Amino acid sequence: MAFGSTPVDSNNIPIGCVYTPGVGFNALRGAMKNYTDASSNISNAVMAEAAGGTKATYTYSISATAPYATPTDWVVIRGSATKLVKIVRIEHTVVATAATAGFTFTIKYHTVANTAGTSTNPTPQQHDSSDGAATALVLLYSAAPTINASAQIWKTVRQTAGLVAAAAGTWSQDRYYYSYDDEPYEPLTLRGVAQECAINFGGVALLSGQVNDLAITFTEE
Repeated sequence: MAFGSTPVDSNNIPIGCVYTPGVGFNALRGAMKNYTDASSNISNAVMAEAAGGTKATYTYSISATAPYATPTDWVVIRGSATKLVKIVRIEHTVVATAATAGFTFTIKYHTVANTAGTSTNPTPQQHDSSDGAATALVLLYSAAPTINASAQIWKTVRQTAGLVAAAAGTWSQDRYYYSYDDEPYEPLTLRGVAQECAINFGGVALLSGQVNDLAITFTEE
């Protein structure tokens, strides 16, 4: 037998709906491809979205670039005055003239925004060109900022720096990545322009020939 029309309750709300806080009730959304069985019934899987999904998503990437000397905060994502910003993915690699074990950096959470220092504001890439420009601010520092003492370490990362000019067949690179998809809890969330996510190198001198690759992905809602 064929399915009938979507049933509704006495308030004309589709049965099997979801409630969106601050919006109201919405029908469940299916995946993009329908399935038709032998009885001509059309069905669809319920769409489940992790991390960003249909949220406006942006990535800032920088490749083969040396931070400034004895760097502290190098790249910072500053929150938005109008949107909720969530850090959903971070990727980092580092190479140097000589392979070096024990390269360490931290990902910090600020509740008081940086001051001073010298920085530019590169534009992150939109994952969907129909999304508006990001309202969060990217800060790429070329001179150390003043970091409030309340800054907290969110994650500590220890890596091995690969060879910047590895011989053919010997290339080895230690890649760090954090992905919200892999974790059953909330991502780092920035509320307002005082809150920041910072990639911090701890004021340690650069390795000989050191260059870094970094990509940070965030959503806005």
